[in-house]
Amino acid sequence: MGLKDQGFKFCISPDRQRGRWLHPAEIAHGHQDWLDVTEWPDEKLVAYLMPQPSQQDLFAA
Repeated sequence: MGLKDQGFKFCISPDRQRGRWLHPAEIAHGHQDWLDVTEWPDEKLVAYLMPQPSQQDLFAA
């Protein structure tokens, strides 16, 4: 049985520098600002963690 099956959620810190499996009690008592990304598809998670530079359009040919 994996962590997800046990009710844990994979969460990302507000600064997007750390990710870890958290028990719901941990989330409620100290990680309320962490984002639950457990069910996110890979593409959405990658886009969130590595957003495109805002100046990308300036360099497009």
